[in-house]
Amino acid sequence: MGVRVRDFSHAHPSADATFAPVLERLDTRISRMEELVRQQEGGYLSKHSSVIRRKDLRRRLRDGLLRHLVTVAEVAGEEVPGLAEKFRLPRSNTRHAVFQGVARKMLEEGQANKEVLAKYGLADKLFEDLGAAVDEFDTSVAETNEGLRSHVGARAELQALGEEVVLLVGMLDGLNRYRFEHDAQLLAAWKSARHVQSGPQIKEVAAAPVPTSGGEVKPAA
Repeated sequence: MGVRVRDFSHAHPSADATFAPVLERLDTRISRMEELVRQQEGGYLSKHSSVIRRKDLRRRLRDGLLRHLVTVAEVAGEEVPGLAEKFRLPRSNTRHAVFQGVARKMLEEGQANKEVLAKYGLADKLFEDLGAAVDEFDTSVAETNEGLRSHVGARAELQALGEEVVLLVGMLDGLNRYRFEHDAQLLAAWKSARHVQSGPQIKEVAAAPVPTSGGEVKPAA
C-alpha cells in the first residue's frame, strides 16, 4: 500500500505546502523498509543455512571424531585409571550449547593425554580435524545467533516503520480527498492506491428453513 501511494503521489504531485514534506518522509520510510526486508531475508537465510550445516557437523563430530576418541580412551584407560571417564559421548539430543562445551572439553582432555592415547591407536590427524570441526561448530552457532538477531531486529523496526507509513498515508488521504473532490476518476484511483488488501472473509450462510409438525415452514433461528 505504501509503495502504491508513493507512486501515485509522484505521478500526481500537489502544490500544497504540506504535500512535499510528507511525500519525502514516505519515500525515506519505504526505502528503509525495503532495506530491512532484505536484511530480514538475509538473516533468515543465514540462520537456516547455519542450522543445516551444524546438523552435519554434529553428526560428524559425534559419530566419527568423538566416537574414535572415546574408543581409544576406553582402551587406554587400562593403563591410566580414570582416563576413560573423561571421554563420554554427548547424547544425540543434547542442546547445542552443551554439545559445544562437551566437544571442546574432550578436545582439551585429548590433547593433554595425547601421548598415551597415541599408543592405543589414535589417528594421527584426529586432534587437527577435531579442532577444526569444533571451531566450525562454534562459528555456525555464532552465525545462527547473528542471523536471528538480524531477522528479529529488522522485524521490529519494520513494524514501527509500517505504523508510521500508515500515519503518513492518512495525512495524504485528507489532502487528496479534498483536492480530488470534483474529479471522480482521480479520487477513485487514489482510494484504490491507499486500499489495504485483507485476507479472505468468511461469509455467513443462512440456515435452511425448518418445517414444523403441521407442515408450515419457518426460518431457522
